[in-house]
Amino acid sequence: MPKDIIYRTGFGFDLHRFEKRRKLFIGGAEIKYDKGFAGHSDGDVVLHAVCDAALGAVCAGDLGVYFPSSNKKIKGISSAAIAKRVVEILKKKKARVVHIDATLITESPRMQPHYKAVRQSMDKIFGIGFDNISFKSKSHEGIGEIGRGEAAMCQCAVTVKIERNS
Repeated sequence: MPKDIIYRTGFGFDLHRFEKRRKLFIGGAEIKYDKGFAGHSDGDVVLHAVCDAALGAVCAGDLGVYFPSSNKKIKGISSAAIAKRVVEILKKKKARVVHIDATLITESPRMQPHYKAVRQSMDKIFGIGFDNISFKSKSHEGIGEIGRGEAAMCQCAVTVKIERNS
């Protein structure tokens, strides 16, 4: 039986404030910094945006549906664990991530020295190949809470391949 192959793209966004005495995780990679992201989980804005985009591409809601902040049992959960669960949700829909293009907007830390580590980390989580993951960072030019170094955000597009029997 032939398979129908469909490609869909989802858009993801996330924003978190920085908080002292927390580890900083970006794309699943731990980055040495004096603050991390505040949040119910480890607050990894990149993985949260990527997961929301992937879920959106298959019309499966957002992270809040599966990982509500009201659920005390998952307080402090790793965003890498969240992403692995999203991969399983996609599998049930006969879908998989095939491309990630993520942009982190932050004043600090400077991310260019960490691009490779973040891409490798996301490849380990999603298993799509290093060359299918784009990660970059932009400044907010001193404007607003991001520009003052109080927060960071991520915007991304994720392409998903869906294979269904005809």
